[in-house]
Amino acid sequence: MNFDKIIVESFGSLTTYRIITNRKEDTKMRLTTSHKMKLTGDFQALEASLAIYRQALTYLIPIIDNGWKELSKCEFSNQKQRLVETWVHSTQNNQAQFDFDLEFPKLPTYLRRSAISKALGIVSSYRSNLANWKANQEGPAPKLQLVHYEYPAYYKRNLFKNFDPIHQTIELKVFKNGDWAFEQYGLKQSDCTYYKRYLAGKKQNVPILQKKGRRFYATFSYEENTVLVPEESISKICAVDLGLETDATCSIMDKDGTVYARKFISFSKEHDRLHTQLGRIKRNQKRGSRHNKTLWRKVSGISQDIADKTAIDIFEFGKEHGVDVFVLEYLDFKGKKAVKRAHFWRYKRIYKVLAQKAHQYGLRISRVNARNTSRLAFDGTGRSKRGCEITPSTSYSTLQFTTGKFYNADLNASYNIGARYFIRHLLKTVTATQRLTLEAKVPQVTKRSTCTLSDLINLRSALAVLTAKRQA
Repeated sequence: MNFDKIIVESFGSLTTYRIITNRKEDTKMRLTTSHKMKLTGDFQALEASLAIYRQALTYLIPIIDNGWKELSKCEFSNQKQRLVETWVHSTQNNQAQFDFDLEFPKLPTYLRRSAISKALGIVSSYRSNLANWKANQEGPAPKLQLVHYEYPAYYKRNLFKNFDPIHQTIELKVFKNGDWAFEQYGLKQSDCTYYKRYLAGKKQNVPILQKKGRRFYATFSYEENTVLVPEESISKICAVDLGLETDATCSIMDKDGTVYARKFISFSKEHDRLHTQLGRIKRNQKRGSRHNKTLWRKVSGISQDIADKTAIDIFEFGKEHGVDVFVLEYLDFKGKKAVKRAHFWRYKRIYKVLAQKAHQYGLRISRVNARNTSRLAFDGTGRSKRGCEITPSTSYSTLQFTTGKFYNADLNASYNIGARYFIRHLLKTVTATQRLTLEAKVPQVTKRSTCTLSDLINLRSALAVLTAKRQA
């Protein structure tokens, strides 16, 4: 694991999480998941509270922007927050410079501080973008947006209290009848059942008030500690090739290069639905309709559903065979020519959802060099022909080795992906002298982009011979 932190954002109903890894103790991790609970009760009070918070945010942004020169002298963010609070909030020992208290009377303390913190982040981002624009002078200058549709965090005791999943109630401070007071809201029974079954033993953080459509939700975050499989005890992996024609091709492998199981994952019904919606958009555009927001929303939802199902199927397949690591390709198309077939290929989401599921069960996830995984034959016969290079009518998923043998390109790639992981893992465990000796005997392993399954087998054999000589 070469990272200290992974943050997976929220995508619709997907649970978000943050992973923090200590390099000294690589197996210990802290996961943060979120779960939103549907609220029932007086929505008008919630709507009014949310509107006041956003108005306060709009009021604070220009104040912070005008005083940014003075704020930039503060070293820490909490110092900036205190300084802004002295500008807008009057106390017994401080007279505010602005009429914030008159504009927003009786605004709860933590709601005001939440708005100040958010406004500081918005202005800081704007100032950074402006400095980059002045340095490069490319495109239009960034503008400071005053209206933001943000949601506040409801802090304990000051803004929310008495969370009771048994009686399915929660109390939130809202603006009602001209004053801020606690109001009781109901929770959905299924949300409370899920909490009692899966979340009761985890540390609960403060909720964020959110609105989706006409409904309001209280989104809680939960923290838990997990222990990953130690790298020394890794014995079996699930090598995954994410394809354009097949959603995923998986192979279960061990450190000797033995393949125990294979699986092709493809959701044909979902792809048919996707192509149907794209056909409707195409016909509408031919008729002159350029705005198809509803149809494009459906396309986005279907492609997201395919990615989620693919990740879950990969995880279930690996868990069924008792793997320790899920290995994928490192796919990065930044600066490269766009591939038309990849427009709705959500490979990043697949990786994130799979990482979430794996880490919750203490399993690892890793990525290897993606170059030539499909092109190079796993049996070591070299570069192969693919698709139309064989014949004009040959499928893109077909591969022809130099020996004349035909094979599935995605399955061949999954073998090489797994081999590259084990080669990297093996070379890290030997001494520098042993590594140079092994690389001299199997020169293909010196480059990550040329490793294949046959190289792993040859490397293991060379290591066995070297170990036997040392023992003799």
